[in-house]
Amino acid sequence: MSTESTTASSLESAIQEIAAAISTYDGPSGVYQLKGLASLVMKQALKDPVFRADLFRLVDVFPTLEGPEQITAHVREYLDPRAPKWMATSQSLASKLGIGRSVLTSLTRNNIIEMANQFILGTELDEIARKVGQMAQQGYLTTVDLLGEKIITYPESDRYINRITEIHDRLTTSAPFLAVNKKLTGPMVSVSVKPSALTPHYGPLQRDRAIEEVIERITPLLKSAQDAGTLIFLDMEHYDTYELTLEVFNRLAFDKNFADLQLGLVMQAYLRRHVTELKTLLGLLSDQESDSPRLWIRLVKGAYWDTEFAQASAESHSPPVFTDKAESDISYEESVRLLLDNHRRVHPAFASHNLRSLSFAIAYARAHGLTPTDYEIQMLYGMAEPMASALLAQGQSVRIYTPVGELLPGMSYLVRRLLENTSNSSFVRARFGSKQSIAKLVAPPKATHGTKPPVGYPTGYAHEPTTEFHHQHEMRLQQSAIKHINDTLGAANKIRLSIGRGLPEAGAWSNSCNPTDPTQTLATVEEASEEQIEAAVSMALAAQPRWAGASLPERAAVLRKAATYLRSRRSEINAVEVIEAGKPWLEADNDIGEAIDFLEYYAIWAERLTTERLDSPAGETNQLRWRSRGLTLVIPPWNFPLAIPMGMTAAALVMGNSVILKPAEQTPITASYIARAFEHAGLPAGALCFVPGRGETVGAKLVRHPLISTIAFTGSRAVGLDIIEAASRVVPGQTSLKRVIAEMGGKNAIVVDADADLDQAVPGVIYSAFGFAGQKCSACSRVIVHGQIFDAFVDRLTQATKTLIIGDPRNPATQMGPVIDDAALAKITGMIQDGTPSSELLYQGTPPDLNGYFVPPTIFVNPDRQSPLYRDEIFGPVLTVERASDLDDAIWRANDTIYALTQGVFSRSAQAIARVADAARAGNFYINRGITGAIPGRHPFGGFGNSGVGFKAGGPSYLIQFADQQVVSENLLRQGFSPDISE
Repeated sequence: MSTESTTASSLESAIQEIAAAISTYDGPSGVYQLKGLASLVMKQALKDPVFRADLFRLVDVFPTLEGPEQITAHVREYLDPRAPKWMATSQSLASKLGIGRSVLTSLTRNNIIEMANQFILGTELDEIARKVGQMAQQGYLTTVDLLGEKIITYPESDRYINRITEIHDRLTTSAPFLAVNKKLTGPMVSVSVKPSALTPHYGPLQRDRAIEEVIERITPLLKSAQDAGTLIFLDMEHYDTYELTLEVFNRLAFDKNFADLQLGLVMQAYLRRHVTELKTLLGLLSDQESDSPRLWIRLVKGAYWDTEFAQASAESHSPPVFTDKAESDISYEESVRLLLDNHRRVHPAFASHNLRSLSFAIAYARAHGLTPTDYEIQMLYGMAEPMASALLAQGQSVRIYTPVGELLPGMSYLVRRLLENTSNSSFVRARFGSKQSIAKLVAPPKATHGTKPPVGYPTGYAHEPTTEFHHQHEMRLQQSAIKHINDTLGAANKIRLSIGRGLPEAGAWSNSCNPTDPTQTLATVEEASEEQIEAAVSMALAAQPRWAGASLPERAAVLRKAATYLRSRRSEINAVEVIEAGKPWLEADNDIGEAIDFLEYYAIWAERLTTERLDSPAGETNQLRWRSRGLTLVIPPWNFPLAIPMGMTAAALVMGNSVILKPAEQTPITASYIARAFEHAGLPAGALCFVPGRGETVGAKLVRHPLISTIAFTGSRAVGLDIIEAASRVVPGQTSLKRVIAEMGGKNAIVVDADADLDQAVPGVIYSAFGFAGQKCSACSRVIVHGQIFDAFVDRLTQATKTLIIGDPRNPATQMGPVIDDAALAKITGMIQDGTPSSELLYQGTPPDLNGYFVPPTIFVNPDRQSPLYRDEIFGPVLTVERASDLDDAIWRANDTIYALTQGVFSRSAQAIARVADAARAGNFYINRGITGAIPGRHPFGGFGNSGVGFKAGGPSYLIQFADQQVVSENLLRQGFSPDISE
């Protein structure tokens, strides 16, 4: 046997011995030591995973509920369907009796508080200091974590840093008391800080601002900690801020002003890139070697697996986390080796409740001659307490991660801990719930390395992944593209009519300008003349037979090649949209992704539209076939300058129609990439004619042309109605009745129920209302809030809106750019001015000191419900907020409009959600999320009422609008012989 094999065998033997010693300490842990009714409820939850999920959802919503009736209703809604008989009976009685409701309310509150007390140490400073002191007397070090709501405003960020500083300072003054236990090694006082709680702008696109604000806000605390010799940990949170947190840590770690600061970083072993990043970090610390390193690494598995996986799945990205638990365990053990091998550079802290992981760390440390002063074991407060006691008894240095704070902000943490304790894959449940054998619990992890994607990951057609701007290389690539495009656009850049053959210039030209800086001309655009329009129609009609003669699979292949072209130019097209349409980075990137989605989705559905055999009796065959309608006119808007025209164009083309695309006059450069994509894909010359010009001239002539068979339009209601009316008139030379497919806008509402999670509702409303300056037909322009939470919602909405970064979208940090042109600016500001006397102006932001068409976010409350401000589509960043007396009132208000496009609700009651959804007068209804951002194949988009006519874009029925149906019936009988029945 080799030395390496002997060493591995010895290590495994040591792991088994250590695990056995730790396991001699037995007893209840966490939720497994609840008393009374709480214990009975938890036992039912452990038996029934659906009941468990509903119970934890009740725990999540409970702090927002007011009064016995509301609490009783939620308890019954969540727990009745799968409740045991004793619980169902008590709930039924409670719902019928007033005193019963009060008793049920009291019992529910007490049991939830008992659950919370298992995992949350306390609230008040003196209570926190006292309990931390008690733990110190028992031999435990602590690191205190302040639980809190999601930070979306600066006042919330101020409260967080002020509170965590108060806790730190209070514990620092208690240090002599904490140090009464002489066995404690390491800093007596430690606090953990969430960087995301230090600024509402903690995101990758606001990187520079986020880092500056985080460092500015945390510096006083760090100076105090350096003076006191206390330890500060930076928590690692969600993956989209991973690189951002690494950068914050690196800047602080190597800042000479903090040369003596004990600073720690949490690193997550469940990330696929974790080991590589850990090696990089240790390399940066190569000069930090000392007997008492001041920098710490807390190694955890990771607490957000569900979120990371779901978000990656939604965007068709490869999950950043391991999907096999064993791989996370292997990553953890490899990290243990790295950290202990580098214990003179960093002080390792191994955070886990997994018996194998902890035993491995201790065994590896002992095998290399290290003592408990060289590393720490960290465990969560209220979890696996017998293990913590056993580790302490063995002389290990144990630090307890100790959450503190109010019950309401602590709910999300409490639910995560409950899930962690009770899930089938949980070590705590395996050890203290089902009592699995020690041998099984400490067996070496073995990865399956399966190729099958986990449940929930998309297969087949998949939404085009968004650009991952949280990776610095993607940020730099986009910045470079924006600089290049900005430098190359100009008056010399000509956007010409393109019909598959050369034509003399028309002589009439207009300018495409930057809405952020209208003095910057981006291109000169040819205005198609009447002669050019006729030439385009002739060319398109000439190309029609050849293109229609291609098979559906052949036409679908052209769409896929066009998608490949767009992918290859993604950063370039993004840059054009940012400058020409004034779109912030994410909005531009989403638009090109949606354009690719349309191409791929319609290619798949076209291939499924095969000839259908109809009911055919003996001696006869009947078939349903699809025929191209003829020349299609596409008139798109400027707000989605690539996705919407691409969707309409691709649908018409794949069904065998030739197309004339008249781009929006505000965004012709972006739209020109559609013609380029199809030319690159091998579309026959003339099958797509690109004909720029103004809507009232070129567009109007094409709409009324007798040889146009289908018109696909997206834009304002006024223009849409004019097109429908014009198309209804049959003129000489017209051989077919024109079919109009029109999407015409909305006046969309979001209902916020009394039990809504404001951490979701406020950001959801803000993005829906002010994303791309409200210039979306699906944008939220009305929010209707239950009176019970109206004041809290309005206050938080106002404060969060104040944080929006308004400016030049070429800057990645910009969250809201300009409106599209001077006409839009005049219309929106005019409606705001007209609405102010009759409605209460709650908040209006300050436009940036730039020369562009900027309208700041504007919020009205108690609007005049008969005013144009309330009734008419504004297409800008203007939001009205109104109070509803109850849910029925909210539903009535939401539906009080001629439009029927999008609507949404934020609620944590399934019954309330169903009531709003069933009553909603909207083509697209969204629950607990924003109401914009429909994705083809997932959210087929389109409304009814005055919002449009036709089937939903991005849905399975959309393509058939661009075809006519033909039934072919054949008599098979010949001289008494029929081949389908004769042998």
